[in-house]
Amino acid sequence: MMFVASDLEGTLSRAETWRVVGRFLERAGRGAAYRRLVAVGALRSLGSRFGLVRSTGLRERWFKEMTALLRGFDTAQVDALMSEIVESLWQARRTVVIAELERYRREGMCVVIVSGSYIQVVRGFAERLDAQALGSVLEVDEAGRLTGKLVGEVVSGEAKVRKLRALIGDAPLIAAYGDTEGDVPMLRMSRQPVAVSPNRTLRRIAQVEGWRVLEDAPAR
Repeated sequence: MMFVASDLEGTLSRAETWRVVGRFLERAGRGAAYRRLVAVGALRSLGSRFGLVRSTGLRERWFKEMTALLRGFDTAQVDALMSEIVESLWQARRTVVIAELERYRREGMCVVIVSGSYIQVVRGFAERLDAQALGSVLEVDEAGRLTGKLVGEVVSGEAKVRKLRALIGDAPLIAAYGDTEGDVPMLRMSRQPVAVSPNRTLRRIAQVEGWRVLEDAPAR
C-alpha cells in the first residue's frame, strides 16, 4: 500500500478551528476569557516577528491554552462543537487540493489527513474524502467531561512524522501537502512535497528546496 498525506487547516480548508471555538465559547459565557487569549496570542505573534519572543512552539502553546478553555464541557456539547467545526471547514474546502487527493485515492493509494486539530474534527472531515485521520486527542474525565488537556502531544511538526510512521510503517509516502512550517517534517518525509498557498516561511523553504507550490483560487 502507498500513502498520500495532507494537513487540514490552511491546506484542505481556508477556515480555522479557533474561530468556531471562539463563537462556541461566546455562546457558553466564556467569551471574555477567549478574547483575552486571542489578544495574548496576537501579542506573542507580533513579538516573534520582531525577535522579542521565540517563535518555536507558539502555535502549539496557543492551541493548548485554547483547549484549556473547553474544560468542563460534556460529551454532547463537544460533539456539537466538533460537528460545527467540521461543517465550517468543509464549506471553505480547497477543491483544487481535494481533487488531487481524490485522484490519488482512485489510483489505489490511501489518503491520510494529519492535523493538529482535534481528532473528532479531522475524522469528520476525512470521512467525507474516504480518508484516514490523525489528530490531537482531547482528554475526558470519568464523568465524561473535558479536562481542558490533551492526551499526548499536539500533532504538529515532528509529531506528524511520528504519527504517520506509526500508521504506515515503512510504506512509501508518495506525496504530502501542507501550508506552514509546521508541515515541513511531513513534507520532507514524502517523495513529492506540495506547499499549498504557503505562508511566508514555508514559501521560502519550498523555493530553496525546489518543492511544488500550489496556489489555490481565493475564496469568493
